[in-house]
Amino acid sequence: MYAELKVEFDSNEINFQQSSNLQGVLMENISSEYAEKLHGNQLNPYSQCILKEEGKTIWYLKTLNTEAYEMLLLPMTKLDTITLRKKNKTVNLLNKTVRIKEDKELIKEFYENKCSRYLELSFKTPTSFKRDGKYVIYPDLSLIYGSLMRKFSAASEEFNMYDEDTLEELVTQSEIVRYRLQTIPFPLEKTNITGFIGNICIHIKGPETMARYVRMLAKFGEFSGVGIKTGMGMGAMKYIRRNEDD
Repeated sequence: MYAELKVEFDSNEINFQQSSNLQGVLMENISSEYAEKLHGNQLNPYSQCILKEEGKTIWYLKTLNTEAYEMLLLPMTKLDTITLRKKNKTVNLLNKTVRIKEDKELIKEFYENKCSRYLELSFKTPTSFKRDGKYVIYPDLSLIYGSLMRKFSAASEEFNMYDEDTLEELVTQSEIVRYRLQTIPFPLEKTNITGFIGNICIHIKGPETMARYVRMLAKFGEFSGVGIKTGMGMGAMKYIRRNEDD
């Protein structure tokens, strides 16, 4: 089960640069036992980010399984204010809404719904990857697909989506045909990580089944985020369908 909490902040002074502080807010409002469990996880069962939408500041908290929904997301729905302690700022939480999507819906869509071979991905907050100990600050399809496959597998009780042969075939049969990107720093406590934001259009040259698979990963990525530090606000993404003549 995937879930999304959407909250409006009453302050426009908050932006994605403060989103890493919100991870501290999350940890303050959950049980110490669950916080310790999250600390031991290699991949977090949640992501969060701050976006500007129609002049409003929106915070998204997204969870990838039932336990994270109950232990992490639901406690946040009960709050009316939060305090960013490092900024010494309290903000009111307005217009809270929760959206639920069953993981079986993605599988059903994979089998039943046709898919364009052109898929657009929009990276909403700075996105970066790590390979061989170094940051990768551009959209490498192997890293995008690999990240989503690993996160999907970690979140699923039924499916192991990560397979080296499948990943290699996906990369071979895909190409980025258009992009509009820029690099931007994402501040952490003692450093900045450079990431990219913007859009890419991917053309799937292989069979339609492969396009459906990429679509499924991308729609999952709307909840999980992609790349590193998604629990701190990096790697927020959105899938956008494209037609061949767009």
